[in-house]
Amino acid sequence: MVKAHRRAAAIAVLTALALVGTGCTAAGGTSSGAGNDTVRTTLTTDPTTFDPAKANAKDDYQVARYLFDTVVRLGEDGELVGGIASKWESDADQAVLTLRDDATCSDGTTITPAIVADSLNYFADPETRNNFAKLVFGPGTPEIQANDDAGTVTIDLAQPWSEVLRGLTLAQTGIICPAGLDDLDGLAKGSVDGAFSGPYSLTSASHGVKYEMTLRDDYDAWPEFGAAIEGTPPSKIIFRPGVDKTTVANQLLTGEVDVAEIAPADLERFEGDDNFDITTVPFAGIWLLFNQREGSPFVDPELRHAVAQALSAKAFNDAAYAGQGIPYNTIVAPNVPCALPDDSHVTPVDLDAARKVLEGKTFKMVGTTSIGPNGAGNTYVQEALRAVGAEVELDLVDNGTWATKTQTQPDTWDMTVQGDANFVGTVAASLTRIAGVPTEDGGRNIGGAANESVLDDIKTAQAASDDADRCAAYEHAQATIMDKNDIVPFVAEPQIVVQRSGYSVADLGGIIDYATTRIEG
Repeated sequence: MVKAHRRAAAIAVLTALALVGTGCTAAGGTSSGAGNDTVRTTLTTDPTTFDPAKANAKDDYQVARYLFDTVVRLGEDGELVGGIASKWESDADQAVLTLRDDATCSDGTTITPAIVADSLNYFADPETRNNFAKLVFGPGTPEIQANDDAGTVTIDLAQPWSEVLRGLTLAQTGIICPAGLDDLDGLAKGSVDGAFSGPYSLTSASHGVKYEMTLRDDYDAWPEFGAAIEGTPPSKIIFRPGVDKTTVANQLLTGEVDVAEIAPADLERFEGDDNFDITTVPFAGIWLLFNQREGSPFVDPELRHAVAQALSAKAFNDAAYAGQGIPYNTIVAPNVPCALPDDSHVTPVDLDAARKVLEGKTFKMVGTTSIGPNGAGNTYVQEALRAVGAEVELDLVDNGTWATKTQTQPDTWDMTVQGDANFVGTVAASLTRIAGVPTEDGGRNIGGAANESVLDDIKTAQAASDDADRCAAYEHAQATIMDKNDIVPFVAEPQIVVQRSGYSVADLGGIIDYATTRIEG
């Protein structure tokens, strides 16, 4: 693995992961300095769960990467590298994983094929109500079987899904050890000592105050990345939840944190300062999402079209990300394979036309405070629609509450600014946010519309034997949702991670990999 020391670097494929972990040193700051064994970092808010299979918000993803190993991981150039699996092979119908023999649980239990299969079956089980399982395994429920004698796990897919191995890199597929599966309530609280398969155990949790993780003494299952990891894994990681990003920037400068994510508007405070290194990757695609369930006003395509006419991606970018977001033509970033090549399907701004439809209308909107400073992206949408005569009742909440409302309480909102962390960098990963089984029924579809034609295109793409046929199907699906105004694309949110001198965290395949946090020197 490679140290992530890139100055405000290339924002490439949106396979981004969530917020970074830790933060700070500064010229003149009070700090324990490089060389100690602890890294201090921040979380946007408290994790909603420590059960990786039920992770919903980016803080959930972050802590899961430290606590649970996956069978495969993304390497420096986006290639697959071994995690708990040492070898693998797959086609559109099946994947076979050969496991390493030195991986253990945090209570010392050897991780066998049976343990891996049990965990993946729990992840895939519709009763788990996991909205990522269909992203990993495709439609239907796979058959997952272990062969302890051969050291293998075989995954037979219900329908062709050629992207299964990339799906298995997600933190949500982290292997839960038997002690965790035996106590799901304790697993969600993080209180089961033997649940963890990753390098760290959760050793202290104080809601709203602090979380601590401790490096396992017996852990020796580090992935073999293409380049050596520089530095030493910290013996302890301390997370402070609910810290405003401007405050985080101040804490980096005063030496209170060691590595952390900052807001784009604060970037200039660190550029050119040799006390810090800066890594920039795309975190999430940001687009307006309409609730299209029965009873929502946005089952009406005319209303969706008018809202799209009222909103400017440039104005949103300026309000939320100081103009540093990456413009979007569709539901995925421009460099994702098979993304639409231009903006020909984006609805042009037309305020007069929007006013004729929207004046006097009232909509419910839920937004997360993580979309720009204090949720500024949501406020822009509210004000832009107010300017054409519509009233928007904005419920601005923390990220965990927003995820809960949008994914489990569809009656509470008509529209939301969606942050779509497309961890695997595929068109299907984002399309399933607006097509298929709704989230309240255990699927990934936050918008709620069935979009059967989109599902047909995804099915065609996943079974395609060559890239041209795959892209033709994906491009048709994107054109469909853009022409129907199922979403209004804005930008890719830049994830800017500042590391003070002596600390690092790597980005691999365009994703911040939290388990690569290191202390140098």
